[in-house]
Formats: sequence, structure tokens, C-alpha cells
Amino acid sequence: MKKLIKIFIVVTGILSFTACETNFNNVNQPAEDQVLTTKAGLLAESVGMTEHFATSTLSPVVEIPGLTTREFGDLLTFVTPSELVAGGTMLNSDNAGVTRLWSRLLRDKGMAESILANVDNIDMEPGTKSGLSAYAKWFKAITLGYLIQNFEQAPINNDLNGNAIFNTRAEVLAECINLLESAKTEIATTPISDEFSSYIPNIDLPNVINAFLARYNLFAGNYTAAITVANAVDLTSMSEWTYDGTVARNPVYDFAVFNNPDTKPQDNFGLTGSYIPEVGDGRISFYLSPVDEFETDFGLHGVDNALGFFTSASTSIPVFLPGEMLLIKAEAYARIPDLPNAVININLVREKTDDVYGVNAGLGAWTGDVNSQSDILNEIFKNRSIELFMSGMRFEDSRRIHPNLVIPAGGDYFIERNRNYYPYPFDERENNPNIPADPSI
Repeated sequence: MKKLIKIFIVVTGILSFTACETNFNNVNQPAEDQVLTTKAGLLAESVGMTEHFATSTLSPVVEIPGLTTREFGDLLTFVTPSELVAGGTMLNSDNAGVTRLWSRLLRDKGMAESILANVDNIDMEPGTKSGLSAYAKWFKAITLGYLIQNFEQAPINNDLNGNAIFNTRAEVLAECINLLESAKTEIATTPISDEFSSYIPNIDLPNVINAFLARYNLFAGNYTAAITVANAVDLTSMSEWTYDGTVARNPVYDFAVFNNPDTKPQDNFGLTGSYIPEVGDGRISFYLSPVDEFETDFGLHGVDNALGFFTSASTSIPVFLPGEMLLIKAEAYARIPDLPNAVININLVREKTDDVYGVNAGLGAWTGDVNSQSDILNEIFKNRSIELFMSGMRFEDSRRIHPNLVIPAGGDYFIERNRNYYPYPFDERENNPNIPADPSI
């Protein structure tokens, strides 16, 4: 394993992983084809890709849209979070948080593409090859998915010359689904070897492929497919991003809990009005510890201490939560529309007491209007906001379930979301002639 980590360090030093051009000239490093054309090199790339996402990329995936959707309150007045909590046209394209989100996702996507470009050229056990290939396809799909949850368009393929072509939301989601279907077929045809599994021990790859297929089919409007594949997910299986608490640290703990942070979760999950969680909802005490503290500005929202998956530097974070699968089915049924089945799945989430991760509302059945599609979708949004708290999902959920929300151009500290999509980073615009125009909001 130490040898693989050393190889990974070499690999990451010589590759460009962003859509922009970056040149590395170090005559003491081996050429790319000397590293990525060995089995050890590709295994090291998969390990390093996993660790980079878990420790570095997951931080902006959660924090940046979390500031936009009120999940987090900003306790200080630094420019980066201040622009994000204000939103509208006050969010600039050189915002460091947005740039961090964009560049880290592109870096991880590039690592997955490196594996896929080389895996078929190397002799290895068939099950190791299928595992590497399927894992890289899954990884490319999830990085594309997080990009399109936050940006209006994204490049399906990185370009080392800085000329990446941007693709529409529909094209990106279709590619996510194609990658995952291909990965699913690959490991069904050639099961993953014990050798590959030993390098990615905390990821149930067949299960996470199905889970993300359900997610992206829902986003793409493929409702029957979303229900079918969500039903195939084993809700008792655990796949986690893991941390040792020293070298590999829980990144959400580091920015939202550790050392008196400037960003903390807002009271009531940042929800207001009819979306405020009900008294007795077990997810409140799972995720939040009340404190007598308020933002110094930005609406003077109350904030809490984060609990749940963010209590220490070594606490694992789930790759996905079982409740998401139930809520995917609820929303897909609601949109078909099959309202009775939508309500059944809402109640499975509300009444849950045996969640494998302990995310249990323990409430009674929903008492809202079971004949109103809009009321059902609002209840789904409420439960997704609570169940999937601090997972980077609410920006997408708000835009999808409440597409007609009117967002003030001048910014707002109370609205459900203060942008529809982020502007593309200034550095990307300076380097890539193919970048589209920024969205107005």
C-alpha cells in the first residue's frame, strides 16, 4: 500500500486534471506512460482518487451549495462565504469557493478518465480490470453529477490543452447514466476480484452504482427507471468515505466543527415556515446540537453545532443514505403521477426507526393532502432537506422541486436558495474559449 501511495503522488504530480491547461515540467519524474501503464499505477490512481475526493473535494461539494441554500450560517465576514450567503449578482466568478468546487471535481474526473484511458492496455486478472474500469466509470459519473448539480453546463471530458467542450445538463445526465449502466454490466459480466476489493474495501460498488443510477434517472426525469433501480439498492449495505483522523480527516468536521469554525449549520436545518421539522423528529438530535449563537450579520440566523456524520476528524461519511432511495421513489411516483405510492414512500421515511446509519425520524404518517401533487412534492422537499442534511443535495432539490422560485438579483439572506446555478470560475473563462455565458442568477 505504501508503494501504491508513492506511485499516486507521482501520478498526481504529472497530470493535469482541470479543464484548463496546466503544464508540469520535471525531468526527475517518470513520464505518464511509465506510471499509468502498470497495474500498480492504476490501483494507486484509484486509491488516490478516492482519498482526494473524500478529504478534499467533498468539502466544497457540501459547503458551497450549503451556504447558498441556508444549510450553513456564516459567522464572520470573509469575502468568499459572504458572497455565497448573499447570492444573486453579488456572487462573483472569482469566488474562491466556487472555483474550489469546480477545480476539485474536474481534478477527480480527470483521474477517473486517466484510469479509463489505460486500463484496457494492461495485463491483469479480469476481475481486477473490471473492478478498476467500473469504479472509474462510477467515479466519473459522480463527479459529473456534482458538477451539473451546481453549474448549468459542464464538460463531459477534460482537455489537457484547455479547450474542453461544454455539455448541456441533459447531455451530462445522460452520460452519467450511460457510464453507470456500462459499469453495472461490466461487473455483472466479470465479477470484481478480491484483489481490487482489497484496495477499495469500504465501497459496495454494485450497490452504489444502483444508488447513483436512481439519483441521476430522477434528475433526468426517467421516473420509472429511477423507481426500478432504487428498488434494487440494498438499504442495509453501508458504503462510506472513511478517515483516520490524522492524515485523512473528515472535511466537513474540519470546516464546520473543528477549532471554532466560521461556518455552522443553521437552526432548523435552515428551513422556515411549513418546512420547519416537526417536534419529535429524531433527525433533529441526530444532526444538530443547539447552541446560543447567532450569525453576526447576514440575517442574524441562529446556528447549531453539527453532529451526525461530522462529530470528529475520523467519523465516516456515507456515500449515500438509504432514505434517499425511498425519497427518490416518492418523488418519481409523485411525478408519474401515482400519488398513493408516493405517500407510501414518504411514510417509510417519516416512520423509519431502523436506518442502518441511525438517521431515523420516528414520526407518524403524514397528515397532509394525499390528493395534492404539489403538497406531496413539498413534503418530499422537506424530508430530503432534513434526511440528506449536509450532503450537497439541497441546491439541486430546491431548483428541481421549486423551479419557479423568484430570486432577487441583489441577493437575499432568507430565501430558500439565492442562485439557480453558479457562475463559471474566472480562471476557466480566461483559459478556455469554449466556456458558455454565465447564468444570470
